[in-house]
Amino acid sequence: MSVSSKSSNLHKTLYALPAFVLALPTIPVFVLLPTFYAETVGLGLATVGAVFLGLRILDVVSDPLLGWVSDHIPARLGKRKLPMALGGLIGAPALIMVFSPSPGITAAYLVVWGALLYLAWTAIQIPYVTWAVELEGDYGERAKLNGLREGFGLLGILGAGAAGIVLADLAEPERFELIAWATVLLGVFVFIVALKFVPQGRVTASARSRSLTFPVGNKLFLRVLGAWFINGFANGLPAVCLPLFLTYVIEAGDQHKAMLLFVYFLFAVLGIQGWVWLARRIGKHTVWCVSMATACIAFAWVPLLGAGDIFAFGIICALTGLTLGSDLALPPAIQADCADWDRLRFRQERTATLFSYWSMATKLALGLAVGTAFPALAYFGLSEGDAQASDTAKTALVVIYAVIPIVLKAFAVAMMWRFPITSRRHAAIRRALERRA
Repeated sequence: MSVSSKSSNLHKTLYALPAFVLALPTIPVFVLLPTFYAETVGLGLATVGAVFLGLRILDVVSDPLLGWVSDHIPARLGKRKLPMALGGLIGAPALIMVFSPSPGITAAYLVVWGALLYLAWTAIQIPYVTWAVELEGDYGERAKLNGLREGFGLLGILGAGAAGIVLADLAEPERFELIAWATVLLGVFVFIVALKFVPQGRVTASARSRSLTFPVGNKLFLRVLGAWFINGFANGLPAVCLPLFLTYVIEAGDQHKAMLLFVYFLFAVLGIQGWVWLARRIGKHTVWCVSMATACIAFAWVPLLGAGDIFAFGIICALTGLTLGSDLALPPAIQADCADWDRLRFRQERTATLFSYWSMATKLALGLAVGTAFPALAYFGLSEGDAQASDTAKTALVVIYAVIPIVLKAFAVAMMWRFPITSRRHAAIRRALERRA
């Protein structure tokens, strides 16, 4: 039975609150931290690229294992809540250490604390996203709940961006350290409230998978997973290259960099509910395709930019920011529908396991982005600490930042166009599941 009728708006809001805290360090971890360790700490682009790729490969192993474990935790022990609590206890000190490196540290420091941080993130994120599937079963309301969670996440990112503007006069290590402590202190309160007062949600009677297997028989899941990975790689390339693009192509100062990031996430917040509203009327997969195509159109103007084009790049940031809301809210809701189909078709409870492969694809895409972009840029002559970059290096940077993502997103659109799970078909899946229960 769907718990949507029993899940109050207060519970939904409390469920979404941890996303705000989890998002606070997102900009530093995924966008600024690789460049920070490469240039400010002095580990070098190639070394940092290799380390972050290695951390993502670690997630390839840990994500499915932690998802499988979450599926097998008894409901009385907190099926989704227990791993989230344990992840928070591990992640808090790891976040502080990663954001506060001492002078003269080696790559081993980043490897150890980065691995703990990524494992903690997995222990939190997979059960957290899976929890939404069990709290809300309706096709449209599920998109709304995912949109609420990702909306709070975007507000957290926006808050971090605003902090970047306010703290622009501080040294980068000091900004990182302040963000880490703010995240930990606020997270203690928010996690306690959410884990205590939000209901557990639907407890399925389906059999649990005895062994950890990849769902090769679920073609719909594989289709969404493939499109998500390709789109994630397309998003990861501009994300990791953004600081370098702003420095060497746009030649923006620290204040302008912070403002452009703020604009990007502000428009993501403004647009997310619009995408969700549209998805409830014409379908989640159709709207996601439209948003990816919109991002391609915006990126097509990037090669025309040069030094000082702050305003023009701000428009591109606004347009691509709008599409980010769709990227964050709709694909997990589509994946949740695939999890219902998996439960109906294969008669197994492995929702968290499926989302663990989803999380694995996300992290592998981002790791592949930094692991390929940074060495490629180094090959074309972009060296950390250079006051200026050569024309060849700038061209390579533009191609990696904008041209390749356009091609990748076009592939993702082709994969998701005419996806078969519509609102009507999902309603039939839910009715079949309720009859079986």
